[in-house]
Amino acid sequence: MKKPTPLKAVLSEARGQWPLLFVLSFLANILLLASSIYMLQVFDRVLSSGSINTLIWLSVIAFAAIATYGLLEQARRVVLARTGSWLEGELSPHVIRRAITARLAKGRSEADLNDVGDLRGFVAGDAILAFFDAPWTPIFIAVIWLMHPILGLIALGGAILLFAVAILNDALTRRQAAAANQNLRNARRDAGQFIGNAETLAGMGMVGAVISRWQARYAEADTRGRGPGDTTTILFNLSRSFRLMLQIAILGAGAWLVLQAELTAGGMIAASIILSRALSPVERAISAWKSYGSYRNAKTKLARLFAATESPTDRVELPRPKGQLALEGVSYFAPESGNAILKSVAFRLAPGEVCGVLGPSGSGKTTLCKLLVGAWKPSLGKIRLDGADVADWDSEGLGVYLGYLPQAVELFSGTVAENIARLGEVDDEKVLAAAQAAGAHEMILALPNGYETDIGQYADRISGGQRQRIGLARALYGNPSLVVLDEPNSNLDGMGEAALQGALRNIKSVGTTVILVSHLPHLLGLADKVLVLKDGTVARFGPRDEIMRDMMQGAKKLKENAIFRSGRIGEEGKNGVR
Repeated sequence: MKKPTPLKAVLSEARGQWPLLFVLSFLANILLLASSIYMLQVFDRVLSSGSINTLIWLSVIAFAAIATYGLLEQARRVVLARTGSWLEGELSPHVIRRAITARLAKGRSEADLNDVGDLRGFVAGDAILAFFDAPWTPIFIAVIWLMHPILGLIALGGAILLFAVAILNDALTRRQAAAANQNLRNARRDAGQFIGNAETLAGMGMVGAVISRWQARYAEADTRGRGPGDTTTILFNLSRSFRLMLQIAILGAGAWLVLQAELTAGGMIAASIILSRALSPVERAISAWKSYGSYRNAKTKLARLFAATESPTDRVELPRPKGQLALEGVSYFAPESGNAILKSVAFRLAPGEVCGVLGPSGSGKTTLCKLLVGAWKPSLGKIRLDGADVADWDSEGLGVYLGYLPQAVELFSGTVAENIARLGEVDDEKVLAAAQAAGAHEMILALPNGYETDIGQYADRISGGQRQRIGLARALYGNPSLVVLDEPNSNLDGMGEAALQGALRNIKSVGTTVILVSHLPHLLGLADKVLVLKDGTVARFGPRDEIMRDMMQGAKKLKENAIFRSGRIGEEGKNGVR
């Protein structure tokens, strides 16, 4: 039997609260009849008998019933609030993990935490109470029918008509509302991205243009959302007006029945009150349908996300790798376009070797780095670390033995020490060892609070070069077996580059295998091998001295040919050759 996904398991456990809510809703709705029964008894018994004691005891009982109803209503809302909070807490970690997996595999995720928020908003909100109260509508109509069939027919016809309005509202607004909600969400996401890139926008005078563009997009999304919103508002107001008309109709019919001596005055008033309660859930369901639509759309998107990603499985824990790296015909195709970024890349490195990677922009260097650390999976071929396929290795277990410094270094909320420790438990000795190996110890001590400097609070005081050096320390944390450095000197000054060279010597001295993407000859001077990529394929691979010598000779020949051609053209010009 196939094991249910965490989404189904969490939703199933949340639905385990439904029986309790069903019972609470039953009791609450029964107690709401207290006001109708009170009116019936006052008009038919107290006024006719003139008994003050009867009035007092009826009032006490009614007050007690309404107070109990208030407690039950509070209990219902507390259960829903707790269930919604629990659902979000249980589901969010799974969604974050799977969204990351989907983003790495396909470049995008079918769902995110906003969809989890939509689930919680419906489960913990007032909208779901309308659905729990709706099953009691037939009971209230039956009570009215027992008072008199004519009144029952009026109530039944009104309920059917209001229910038809709710169905019509769903049919007219479901797709448009879902699309409008997604468009507005995308617009808000773009606004957050603009704020996150404030320096670039301000530095290039783009703030006004960006805001104008965003306003136009938001206005378009808002305009598209008005249609379904207006439709729901019209139908809701129509249903409310119709319900008021029904109450007048049942009062008028009740008065006629009183005149015909077929109903008491108390029954007439009670029927009107019960009808209002009977139709209230149906009317509320119309306004709550938008929330239900968001819930249904979010549930569908989350189901697609869970179906497209695998649950993490327990794997045999492999021993610490020595750093032997082998690529076997590795190819990678872009998820969206299908274009080949890497084609049949193959090379081997022995433990402790340093390999410099060269190539023009767009040759696939960064893609190779992401494949080596398991962030992306090869479309074809294998990447093996000590014989084990990196793509099949548990990412949490593999990450302990890998160090990765991307071109764009991102530091996360927390202290410098926590970032170096990869947001896990901080081991002071390992943090200091990593910072010293990266040549960043003195730089970190110069920060406002040293290793306890909060990245978020002092984000504007940590330069790009400092971030890169902290990122290098994070890559070296725990003495990894394989370190992948993608342009590690891109933001460094002279002091930072000197520290980087020292760090590379430290890494090499302890026998760590290193992949180094760089164009600086003095950094490549530490390399044992050099890999040259061109258009996603291996143009050259071999010992550093051999590759660098051939490249220098090739560059020299190109220069001589250029000089020869320019000189020949000059001579032809002097001789009048055209």
